[in-house]
Amino acid sequence: MTADNYETIHTKRSDRVARIVLDRPDDLNTITPTLLEELATAIDDLRRDSDVRCLLVTGAGDRAFSAGADLSALAADDMTAPEGVELARMGQQTFGRLEACDTPVVAAIDGFCLGGGMELATAADLRIATDDSTFGQPEHDLGLLPGWGGTQRLPNLIGESRAKEIIFTGDRYSAGEMAGYGFLTSVVDADEFDERVMEMAEQLAAGPPLAQKYTKRAIRAGRDDTDGGLETEAHAFGQLLETEDFSDGVDAFRNDEEPEFTGE
Repeated sequence: MTADNYETIHTKRSDRVARIVLDRPDDLNTITPTLLEELATAIDDLRRDSDVRCLLVTGAGDRAFSAGADLSALAADDMTAPEGVELARMGQQTFGRLEACDTPVVAAIDGFCLGGGMELATAADLRIATDDSTFGQPEHDLGLLPGWGGTQRLPNLIGESRAKEIIFTGDRYSAGEMAGYGFLTSVVDADEFDERVMEMAEQLAAGPPLAQKYTKRAIRAGRDDTDGGLETEAHAFGQLLETEDFSDGVDAFRNDEEPEFTGE
């Protein structure tokens, strides 16, 4: 797989800044297994390029950064618990690649940033969003939990209490609210978005690469046992895919109804 035959993303360069674009705008840039595979390949290719000094991750179009996982890939009748564990691990590992990049990573968010899309943004170093963007972790509304690192990275970023609020309620939050929670670095008007994003990326790209690399490694080394938490998260995600609650949650979502969970 090379940059020339990506189906769900595309990449482009501007001097020392490389942009990875989730390219499924008609589907709100929802995340499929193919997209995860292609994203991992693109990240690895760009990490090996010494000329790249900053990574930008964004979504095609002006409706969504990413509205989360493509539900068609998660239907309870089609995916077993072990398959769900592997899907969770795939997302965790792909987003982990992004988090582990030695160069600074910026998530540029315009529109919906929900579920797996928000988990992807959480793996970046900095996040900038338009003022009309919308955020949330709606997995509990489906009888699931965030399975691509959300139960680990979000508390590390904004604190456990706020992370639990966002995950447990499944509510949607404005860019202003998420800036107040410390999730967003800055919020800008849509007309200024592209310019401000590039200003930030170019500033980071001009920074000291060795100091940036070791700063990122030192910060990560100071965390608790994230790998153990991720493994627990992956197994929980897989088990939840086989529950009636998940099936009912997906049906309610598709029919624009409120789910009635029974704990089965």
